Amino acid sequence: MSVQFKINGKPVTAQAETDTPLLWVIRDELGLTGTKFGCGAALCGACTVHVNGQPPESACIT
Repeated sequence: MSVQFKINGKPVTAQAETDTPLLWVIRDELGLTGTKFGCGAALCGACTVHVNGQPPESACIT
């Protein structure tokens, strides 16, 4: 599936399955490795990203 969105104010297009966690789209598809994988259970906050100025529940799990 192709998805288009803005990241850091720039428009991007990524190819990913609908169940791919946002973290892996950002890191693997877009090459932005500043977002980190931590516990993998949405507990530590390492994978936190902001969507429209707010942190979603978790970027590392679906």
